[in-house]
Amino acid sequence: MSEAETKPDAPPQDQPKAKPRPRWLRRALFTLGGLLLLLGSLPVAAWILLPRLELADFAAAQASERLGRPVTIESLRLTPGARLGLTVSGVAIANIEGGSRAEMLRLERLTAELDLPALLGGEVVLPMAEIAGLSLLLERNAERVANWHFGPPAAASSGRGWMPLFQALRVTGAEILFRTTGGLTLPTRVETASLTAEGLHAPVRLDATGSYNNVALTLQGPLDSIASFRDGSAPFSLDLTATAGETTLALLGSARDPLNFDGVQGQIELRAANPDALLALGGMGTEGVPRIALELAGTFDRQGDVWRIGMPMGALDGAPFTGRVLQLTEGARGEPDAILLDLALTRLDLNRVLRAGGHEADGVADLPLAVFTAPDPLLELRLSAEAFTYGALEARDGRLVATLVPGQVRVTTLAMQAFGARIGAAALLDADEEGLRVTADVIMGEAELEPLRRALGLRELPLSGRVEGRLSINARGGSLNAAARDAHVSAVLLMSGGSIAREVIEMASTDIRALFRTARGRTRLSCAIGVLDMKGGVGELAPLRLRSANGMISGIATFDLNRHRLDLVIGSHRQTTGSFALDIPVRVSGSFEDPGVQPAQWSSAGRARLSAPDHTAPIPPGLRDYARRSPCFFAGGR
Repeated sequence: MSEAETKPDAPPQDQPKAKPRPRWLRRALFTLGGLLLLLGSLPVAAWILLPRLELADFAAAQASERLGRPVTIESLRLTPGARLGLTVSGVAIANIEGGSRAEMLRLERLTAELDLPALLGGEVVLPMAEIAGLSLLLERNAERVANWHFGPPAAASSGRGWMPLFQALRVTGAEILFRTTGGLTLPTRVETASLTAEGLHAPVRLDATGSYNNVALTLQGPLDSIASFRDGSAPFSLDLTATAGETTLALLGSARDPLNFDGVQGQIELRAANPDALLALGGMGTEGVPRIALELAGTFDRQGDVWRIGMPMGALDGAPFTGRVLQLTEGARGEPDAILLDLALTRLDLNRVLRAGGHEADGVADLPLAVFTAPDPLLELRLSAEAFTYGALEARDGRLVATLVPGQVRVTTLAMQAFGARIGAAALLDADEEGLRVTADVIMGEAELEPLRRALGLRELPLSGRVEGRLSINARGGSLNAAARDAHVSAVLLMSGGSIAREVIEMASTDIRALFRTARGRTRLSCAIGVLDMKGGVGELAPLRLRSANGMISGIATFDLNRHRLDLVIGSHRQTTGSFALDIPVRVSGSFEDPGVQPAQWSSAGRARLSAPDHTAPIPPGLRDYARRSPCFFAGGR
């Protein structure tokens, strides 16, 4: 095989035989023709001597000289007649220096019929040819030299004029081994394959059965003509359909270098009932991969090391998607390949996808986490989804930008609308001596309290309005749910505006008027702040402070999300409440759904803590700077 090369100007399409032959082929044909003419003048001698004449050494010497690489042939014999019989066996072509095995090509046997009058006229015509026991290794050495390049570069200018005119070519028991620069061998086994053509300008029909990476495969379709292949000045058209079980892949396009499947452009269409065949073809396992249907169509382009599907569209698990690109870039010697995937999904049900892949714990879908020291391929994802579901999370307008690199998974963008909030995050997954580690910074904006309350399972709150926040997360675990359960979360939650029920202010200040009436209506909040520190679902909210025109209240809350319980002590600031306020603290404790309320004993330690500066809160410096934006944050004592 040879890569795309510079070719001489082609003759007009209606004069294909005028295209010059390679010099070595013309010389071989001339020598063979002279021999046949000599024997033809002695008919009896021809019938007796020609089948006995061994031409292997002559042919091997000619081929070695022309290819610039040792060629050995055990036997080459001719049988005379109007159709000249040719039998070749034991052919071997040496590999390049630094190759993984001694021979690039091994051939057990070739039998063919040659049209003798056409051969004497300088045209190779094969009414029939059969190849059995072919083994072809395609690889590059450490210097990136391809073993399918023969001789000096100047020798490659002869183009593809060597292609004979044939009617039927048949191959059985063949293998083509492609060895990647990373050392992975991708085997193609050919049980049977045939190429048939009715003439020089007629389409060539391909039918093949075999396997790729041990996956049973069939390949069918019409190709361009022999004349077009020889010419090489125009792209060679391809109309191929590959089938592996319930998976079909169709390509309608053309290639400037069909032997290397390079310079390919066209339309591609993929239909797979599940990803099993695709993963096996790529040399990957199916364990943990969801068995969901995939349909994909788009423009296909392969130029050198870059394979690209442009403007992909289709459906994943029945949900339509569109996209910008799906691209594979082959790595240099010893370097991993790289995949770029940019898709926009209409819907993504991660619960279904993960369960289909066997990723669930206690009946709940669970996303596995992993990093690789030497991933191959590297991966860059740019995904968006109009709606997606994970666990109890139902979100919309989701967007993910993430990369898989050696030793890390980097999430540069994770954005969504969920719980009435606009959420954005950046995260890093890596590993140390203790295992997998997740760190993340989260921004929450424009969050409505009511959806958040329902998500946490809290009873109705006397607050309304929007809350914003910043969160810093550190966690460990082999899955997302495991990491979330034990995560250490630091957060600052702020409100500016909103409202609070007046009865809460009166209750927190133990306003004496509350003994004779129930406060009605709401009062506007000027600010609110809560500083959170939580580990494994158990944490503390301190300080918790709200300010309104009717006064300011502060509190300290401890909670357990696992047991759905809380203990909150709140009290008013005497200097901010009215003359009827007794400023006796109130304790709210019990379950989230139905906590009890009673007067609390505010210890001297508790009052001292509320009087301490807020900057002593155990939160990262970045969150502390964010907290200082709130008028409810106290930089010093009170």
